[in-house]
Amino acid sequence: MSWTRLVLMMGLLIGMVEGSDASPASALPTLQTPASSEGEDVPVVGRPVDLPFSEASGWFEVQAHAEPTTVQAERPLTLTLTVRAVRPPRRPPQRLDLRQLPDFAELFYIEEADEEAAQLNAHTWKFTYRLRPRRTEVSEIPSVPFVYFNPYLLTASKGFQVLYTDPIPLHVLPPETVQVPVQGPESAFVLTTGPSVLERRVPWRPPGLGVIGVVLLVPPLGCIVWYFLWQRLYPDATRLARQRRSHAARRALQALRTAEQLDVKAGAAQTAALVADYFQQRLDWAIAEPTPREVALLFAQHHFSLALTEQAVCFFQACDCARFLPSDDATRPSLMELQNAAMRLILTMEEETCSTLPS
Repeated sequence: MSWTRLVLMMGLLIGMVEGSDASPASALPTLQTPASSEGEDVPVVGRPVDLPFSEASGWFEVQAHAEPTTVQAERPLTLTLTVRAVRPPRRPPQRLDLRQLPDFAELFYIEEADEEAAQLNAHTWKFTYRLRPRRTEVSEIPSVPFVYFNPYLLTASKGFQVLYTDPIPLHVLPPETVQVPVQGPESAFVLTTGPSVLERRVPWRPPGLGVIGVVLLVPPLGCIVWYFLWQRLYPDATRLARQRRSHAARRALQALRTAEQLDVKAGAAQTAALVADYFQQRLDWAIAEPTPREVALLFAQHHFSLALTEQAVCFFQACDCARFLPSDDATRPSLMELQNAAMRLILTMEEETCSTLPS
């Protein structure tokens, strides 16, 4: 007898002795101790293509439980899937996606459960699902296919196994309806009976010409009245500017008429200051003591006439002569002449501006 045969016979005898002490599941003739190490990759060839794979490797049992089994349509129930390893698992099972199963997707609304997958111990896992029956015709929770790889089988081509849970009977009630009370006056719930129901009603007639005339004339008349009232309360920018200019002219003329009797030098300075203040309000000018040249440039920018521009320049030149020439100079103007020239300048400017600006 060769040494090879002797070694094989001794291994067979040892396996039979160990098999007599093992559990019935380990004594099946189709089992072998897998030679792969812990965490071995599951082969790709042979996987079912029409069912979700649990990624589990080992030998497992699976059970399903539902609570409650009597539920209204579209109300939630909890489905619990318990997976137990018969032998030490190589890879733990993962959560199955029931939405990939047509039977579940057609009969239930599938929601993610608040409770995550729990491992009860080293050999038991629990997965929970929230299901909502779509209609009252749903009579059971279908079987859940659990696909796993069994490395303990001798035939590698049959390593992928499918376990089906038992269907769970289900009683689905119609959805609860809530009666909403209708509130209203009592007259709304009274039905009219008798001959008055068939009574012929008088046809509608249009109003008279007087009423029609009032209806047609009142809106445009109201609009016209409101337009004039609005113009009175809210004058436009041109009218406001004209009012502001007129107010500035009246105030300047009044100040010139009531000016104190000062000497020629002080009176000339006061008269020039009043006219300059009028220019500031009238033309939005920021120069308090303008020179004749600055006045000429200002009037040219506002497109005043040449005559008005010369009048304004001559006025400020006369004010400068009254302020800076000696008192015995014959060409020095008097205070009365300066005040009269200032009034004429203001009135001429107002007249020219009112004639050129639109109303």
